[in-house]
Order: sequence, then structure tokens, then C-alpha cells
Amino acid sequence: MSRVSRRAFLRSIVQLGAGAVLYKFDNGTFRIATAAGPEVYQLRIIHTNDHHSRIEPAPAVRIGTGVGGAAITRNLGGVARRKTLFDQIRAEPTPADKLFLDAGDVFQGTLYFNQFEGDADLWFYNQLGYHAGTIGNHEFDKGDQVLADYVAAATYPIVSANLGATAPSPLGALKVTGEPTAAGQIADRTIVTLTSGKKVGVFGLTTPETPNISSPSANVTFNADLVAVAQAQIDALKLAGADIVVALTHIGYLDDIELARATRGLSVIVGGHSHTPLLNDPVGELPFGQPRIDGPYPTVTTDLDDNTVLVLTDWEWGKWVGDVVIGFDAANLVTSAASGSNPKPVWADGLVGARALLTNEGAEITPDATFQAQITNVYKPLIDTLANQIIGATTVELSNTLARSAEIALGNMLADAFRERLMASPGDNPENLPIVAIINGGGIRTSIPIGDITLGKLLEVIPFGNTMARVDVTGAQLKAALENGVSALGGTSGTGRFCQVAGLRFWFNRRGLPARPPVAATSTTPALPAQAGTRVTRVEVFTGTDYEPLNLTARYRVVTNGFMLTGGDGYFVFTPGGDQADPSVGGGTNQLDTGLIDADVVSAYITAESPVSPQVEGRIVELVDRQILTGIFNAFTFPATP
Repeated sequence: MSRVSRRAFLRSIVQLGAGAVLYKFDNGTFRIATAAGPEVYQLRIIHTNDHHSRIEPAPAVRIGTGVGGAAITRNLGGVARRKTLFDQIRAEPTPADKLFLDAGDVFQGTLYFNQFEGDADLWFYNQLGYHAGTIGNHEFDKGDQVLADYVAAATYPIVSANLGATAPSPLGALKVTGEPTAAGQIADRTIVTLTSGKKVGVFGLTTPETPNISSPSANVTFNADLVAVAQAQIDALKLAGADIVVALTHIGYLDDIELARATRGLSVIVGGHSHTPLLNDPVGELPFGQPRIDGPYPTVTTDLDDNTVLVLTDWEWGKWVGDVVIGFDAANLVTSAASGSNPKPVWADGLVGARALLTNEGAEITPDATFQAQITNVYKPLIDTLANQIIGATTVELSNTLARSAEIALGNMLADAFRERLMASPGDNPENLPIVAIINGGGIRTSIPIGDITLGKLLEVIPFGNTMARVDVTGAQLKAALENGVSALGGTSGTGRFCQVAGLRFWFNRRGLPARPPVAATSTTPALPAQAGTRVTRVEVFTGTDYEPLNLTARYRVVTNGFMLTGGDGYFVFTPGGDQADPSVGGGTNQLDTGLIDADVVSAYITAESPVSPQVEGRIVELVDRQILTGIFNAFTFPATP
């Protein structure tokens, strides 16, 4: 998605907020005024989401372009500087009422999670002073117990109203209905009484996709009727005396907007999950590192009663801190929203060559001394030891930027490592079935620069601790898997299913029908039937000497990861239960989780092949107007367009 134009930006305001007017002041601040009554109260909401264990700043975030197209970069984020910023905001006298919220996915993404499994994040989050947090899907990446340990030791309320848990899951004893009765619980909702005495009700929602994209046990459930759950929570909070109700969600930006429009009584939604950059920058004035702008901050919409609802989200990794002052009238309806200088970038170090600051770029925020000491003296030594083990080298940059939408060299290397490891065990393949590898692009979490590759860097690339697995499928099932892989292109959710492959190549056109499992009816939407995908136009499988067209009735062996073997990211065709978008093809057979850790498999491959130099080869080709496009437009000669 490209940066929105000024016209599109202003049009989005009009479309989302009937009766809302946007004002831009000379100092660069914005204010949204609504059609409610006179303003009598102000609430400042400070929020984060999708922290992903980014204890230290995200390095070298591109914030501009220099001479000759060279990237201008800056480090952003880090919990030590977030603490400084939070403390500065708390010290500001007006407005008196400030609400600090986190919208989930605290876990996963750096070596801090691999090493400490949430304990490091917990130490900082317990001292950042959040009034409430919700649960994201990645909180389940290590199963129920790691999340249960975090919740039990958390000193701030954790809420998720659509999450259920029963024994023997350790979360069963921690999940309570309604408001929390003690610390260390997962409640449906909580009421925060602020300095003025104003009561703000907060309830949580977790994406119902969690069982498909993470690893909760069968004893943890997620109610998919989010509208019904939300309305029940709003009503309960109002009955319990809440003046204002805030939804704290981890369901994604577009779903947040739909939730607001389908309920009544909500004032604000603070969301996460989709890593959505919201910013008021229609003419590109702000060097905040955003890859694009997906909407205005805050986004204004209306509920079933035509009252204003504000939707907030804060991109990712603690690079920014969301910060907005919201006005209310005597009936506790939203009257205005002033975003000040937009979400606040957490300006860290990383000024290369002592360059001058760009216009609107901030000076480095001083890290909190206590937080920095904890990082430097307690956590970082173990991280450095882990990270510094060299396992090989690469002669080319291995970027993950396009992992969710196109073939990438890094994806090819990972898929090759899996395929070669399985091919090294011929005794496990007595029928000599052609072997292909399919892995999910969403599992490729960062890039590898040219030079030495350390174990630490590899674990940042594939941090989930997945195992290598295999399954036998028919050609029709293999095509269904590829259809699932390209089904979410063009959307903002589920794109992690885009597949990186080895041992095959395929062509697709996103204008075909996307594969879609049946969708159950909710209180506001009708049921939708299953829909087989038609985006994949051609598949060829390497059979030992050459590529041959896919035979829909032949059998193939797929090597993948344990997450996908059990239907993760929508790959239900690998399970005995079969494909959900095209049930006619059935499901795979002869499933086996090898127990081999993915990082061990890839590490051994890199060491054996070092220095590695994978390339984009035309394994995945997108067809647009019958012209062949690849992720980086390399010059290849392909067979004729199907």
C-alpha cells in the first residue's frame, strides 16, 4: 500500500466520521471536532502494541533518503527510552487523567524472548505503569505455560473477553469472568478510576485466528463472534458504573473499524495485530520511519447510534508511542481528538556520521537509568553470548521485506535447508516421492546482512522454535496448499501464510478467487460458504532432473514446519481433516513431526554451504496483465505464460 495522497487522506476522514471536521494548525498539530455537545472533560490515552520483545531499539529504521538515493536511518524504540517518555507524559499537568494501555503481542521476535521466554519483557512491563493490557496471538507461541507464568506474575490487569480456558491448561485457573478479583488473572474487563474520579471501563479481545497462527492448547478457546462479545462487555461495564468504555483489542485495524460500526456505547478502540501505521502526514513531512500510511491518527468512525468512535493503533515494536487527547461532553460522548504531534517516535541513537537532524526528526531520548542498567547488567550479557556464535557467512544480503508477498532469496535458503535435510533420509521415503518444501513467509521475522551469520541472527529470523515436519499429499492437495498461500494477498490480515518454496515453482494471478474457508454467521454478518481458490494458474515440480507439470492425482511429499502441519496459517490441507476452502481435495496423510528444531536444521545447512549466496530464481511468479513480475524484477527466461 502506497502513501495516501492528501485528497485520499481527507476523503478517508469524511468517510469514516460523519459530522467530524479535521483542523490542522500552524504548529503541525491536528484536532478533530465532532457533532457532540460542549466539551467538559479531557482524557489522554497513551498506548502501544506489538512490542514483540523489542527490549532494545529497532536498529537502522529508514526515515529518509539522502544523496544518490542512500537511506537515512535512525534507531527507534527500546523500553528504556519508552520509560523516559512515559514518565515525561505523566509529569505533564494537563489533562490530569491519563490512561496507559497495551494492545498485545508482547512476546516473540528477538533473542530476548528466545532466551528469557517473556521474563525480560515482564520485568519492564510491570514497571512501565500500564493500566491494562490484552493478549495477542504471539503470547501463545510457546504454548499455554509460558503465558500463564507471565500472567501470574503481572502486576497490571490483563483482559481478554473472548478467550476461554479450562483445565488441564494452566490458564484455566487464571481466567475469570467479568472483572479481576486479584492480580495475576486474565479477566474479561476492568474499570480504571482516574485522578479526577472518572471511571473508564476497558475490555479485551484476542484474534479468533490464534489457534491457526499460534500454539494454544485445545483447552483454550476464542469466541469468534466479536460483536456479540463486545456489546455484552460494553453493557456490563456501563451497568457497573463506567463513564467511558474503551475496547483494547488484538484483532487488526480493519476489524477494529467494523467492530466500532457494529456496536453501540464504545468511545475508543485501542488496537494491535495488523502492525498498522496511522499518521497525519498527507504531504510527507514527517520522518517517522513509517513504510506507508494506512489511515489517519486517530481514525474516526461512528457506532450504531451515529456517535463518534475513535480507532487508535501504534504501528509496531515500540518504535512509536501512541498519544492522543480526547474531549468528551457531559454525556461522555466524544467531542474532539487532538493528536498533538502525532504518535511520538521513540527517538533512540543511531545517528550515522554525526549528521544533522532532519526536519521534524527528534533528538535522542535519554534512556531511563534503572531500565538501562537492567538491560546492560542482567539481560544483555546472556543475549550477547547467544548471539555471537558464528555459524557461517553470506555473500548477499538476505532481506525479509517481501516475505509475505513474493519469492525472496532468504525464503529460498530456508526452504532449501528443509528440503535437503529431508532428502538426506532416503529410508524415510521408500516410494521415492518427489519432495517439495513449503514454509510460511510470516515466520521469517527479520533480514540477514552480508557477512558473518551468527546463531543469534538466525534465531531472530526464525524465532518460534518450530520443528521440521513432513506430510504426503496429492497434486490437488498441493495446489490447494499453494492457493492458501496466496489467498490473503491484497489484505491486511493473514498475509503471513504466503509461502516460500523449494522443489517446485508456480505462477499465480491475484485477480483469481482467493481460497476461503466457510465463515460462520455472527450477530451482524451472514454465513459465507467455502470457496476454492483459482489464483494459482500453473505448478511445476522438480522430479530429480527437470521440472514437470503438477499431476493432480500423483502423490508428493511436503516438508514444512510443525506449526503448518497442524493447520497453522490456514494450511488445513496438511491435516487429516482436510482443506477447508476446497473440502473436495481432502487432507494429507502420513504426517510426521520429526522433532528437529528448525533453527538447528537451517544452522547446519548454513555451516555446510557457507558462504551461502541464495538468489531469487523464479520459483514464484506473479502474473499481472499477462506480464511476468517477480519480487525484485530479476531478468529470467520463463516458460510461456499459461
